[in-house]
Amino acid sequence: MIFPRGEVVHKNLSTAFTDLPALLSTLKTEGFNGTIDIAFPGAGVQGIFFLESGEMAYVEATPDTGARRTTGQEALQTLLSLSDHKDGVLSVYRLSPERVALISGHLHHEIVFKELSTNFTRLDRLLLKLRDEKHHGFIEVLTKDHQAMGVLFLDAGEPVEMFTTPESGASVFGRKSIPIFVENTIKQGAVFNVYRTLGKVAKEKKVDEEKKPPEGKKPVPMKPALKEERRGLEEMIPIVEEILNEAEKVVDGSTQKGTFVRTFKRALIANSEAFDFLDPFAGEFDYRDGTVRFIGEAGEREFAKGIVEGLRITLGDLEREFPRERMLPLKLRAEIESSLEHHRGVLKRLDVEKVFSSFFQ
Repeated sequence: MIFPRGEVVHKNLSTAFTDLPALLSTLKTEGFNGTIDIAFPGAGVQGIFFLESGEMAYVEATPDTGARRTTGQEALQTLLSLSDHKDGVLSVYRLSPERVALISGHLHHEIVFKELSTNFTRLDRLLLKLRDEKHHGFIEVLTKDHQAMGVLFLDAGEPVEMFTTPESGASVFGRKSIPIFVENTIKQGAVFNVYRTLGKVAKEKKVDEEKKPPEGKKPVPMKPALKEERRGLEEMIPIVEEILNEAEKVVDGSTQKGTFVRTFKRALIANSEAFDFLDPFAGEFDYRDGTVRFIGEAGEREFAKGIVEGLRITLGDLEREFPRERMLPLKLRAEIESSLEHHRGVLKRLDVEKVFSSFFQ
């Protein structure tokens, strides 16, 4: 998460002369609200402490090598163990209690979409999708070279606050600036990371589960016909899952982990007008950790067409993004063809064999 820079309290203090545990203890006694940024160049680690009324609400440690970011106790132990290094530098920034409260409400989150680019996604359209979903969370906005620009917070899909992070000086908060910020982002280009806030979503889900029908009313059972309509899809989804699994192995094996999922989701977004039930923002379709989940409504042929078109766009994007991986398109086509061959009988019965075969035309 991008944290705002508040009012400077201490800037560029050396750990050669600053006792980090003692500083944390002092700030706790003072009931301090804000952040401590710290970096250990020799160890290649950067970290941040987020303090709310003096208590550590969040700690994060990030290796410069791009290795796994750690949070919580693991991150705290990492940073404290480095605190006696003489080359460390830390800065302390104060935030108002109101802004600390805003940010602390989003500390527990999960990423929904990573590195969406304005080359394929307009921020204004993304916001409309998230409004329809009543999304709780935030959007990190970065420049095309991944420098932090700001964070936009959403409550029930509505933009409620934002802050921008200038190259120097304190971060600037301002809800009224959101329309101008969105417009400038569209013009200049940017990269987005979309996060879902976990605490609020989990709480609302629990409330929904506890809702009971009005007194004297019985829950309406699912119509048998609806279950029958999904029978073809239930046979097809494991086949699609296998195809995507194999495609992911080939693509990530030739590039880096996460490339296929990122490119495939981007392709579904680009084709969302034609196949809205596969739009990742709609929440009906999801492919994550090798598993396909689909709760939307679509016929077998329409669902198959959407998957095939998504794979076609994905292949084209990969060819442009990795021109030196000349064997990648051939490997990808071969793996998909092999997966389809194992299920040709089922695909014929469902009358979608020709739809999947069109991928190779």
